[in-house]
Amino acid sequence: MVSVTDQQEGSTAARPCLRVRGLHVRYSDGAHAVRGVDLDVAAGEVVAVVGESGCGKSTLARAVLGLAPGGAHTSGSIVLRAGGDGPGDDPRRGFPPTIELVGLPDGELRRLRGRHIGYVAQNPFGACDPLRTVGHHVASTWRVHRERPPEGAVTALLESLGIDDAARRARLHPHQWSGGMLQRASIAGGCAHGPALVVADEPTSALDADLARSILGLLRAAGPAVLLVTHDLALAAEVADRSYVLYAGEVAEHGAASEVLGAPRHPYTQALVAALPRRRGVLPTPLPGAPPSPRRPPGGCPFAERCPRRLPPCSSIAPALVAGVACHAVVSGS
Repeated sequence: MVSVTDQQEGSTAARPCLRVRGLHVRYSDGAHAVRGVDLDVAAGEVVAVVGESGCGKSTLARAVLGLAPGGAHTSGSIVLRAGGDGPGDDPRRGFPPTIELVGLPDGELRRLRGRHIGYVAQNPFGACDPLRTVGHHVASTWRVHRERPPEGAVTALLESLGIDDAARRARLHPHQWSGGMLQRASIAGGCAHGPALVVADEPTSALDADLARSILGLLRAAGPAVLLVTHDLALAAEVADRSYVLYAGEVAEHGAASEVLGAPRHPYTQALVAALPRRRGVLPTPLPGAPPSPRRPPGGCPFAERCPRRLPPCSSIAPALVAGVACHAVVSGS
């Protein structure tokens, strides 16, 4: 177990709840799924990671959870800080307040998950055993740590997330719940121990827009910090504080969500926004082409082959991330 010193992190005000630096994830088949990602999530903040399918969003989330597939190689740094008054400072849990997750043994990662890092899955029905009750699934966040939930804790959690008649409903099976209600139960389980960070991987993909907003509002209220993986750019702009746009495993653009998705600067982000359904009478503009294979990443800008603003350096020189955007054309003003 590695604790990062205060000198390494700087002043207290600058310490994020989650700090990712130079993160690389390579799969056993040679795919380089995440390439040099830097990312921060502050306490109380919702940070959205957006991009096309295959851009590395879910791989990033799994790396933070310590759940990269077998044979994958993770390098770089993922530092979790529970906070001055958070569970990470509880000596009974056996962890320092600041924890380096890369290289942490599997047993210690299992102890962290649930207590310090919560998780809300994409498909609540797929995450549940159909033969077990919903209450059983919420209570499992204690049982996995060889504890019993406090008396009435499961019911209280469900009630806090707007589930009426929670004691009775907890005795029902997942198929007897609606998708929105079951996702609330998933949030209850993911936030039961008051973790420093909640990782939510496409938690609203099966829900309609209004219900998705409601679910993310509940998640924001329940979790001190949220790393939200989503394909829904409009929703990310509405509920997130900041957004990171990934392309081919790299950060193309990041900043305040309202600015990144409301006034995007990178050609890729602009193309994603243009592809969104818009007001009546204005058709979305499809984004042509496909991302490069993670097994054969390009030597220059990964978006160059699809970019309408491509410059000569783009094919051979990877752009640096400058003022929140990695683009030769933006930096040069072209």
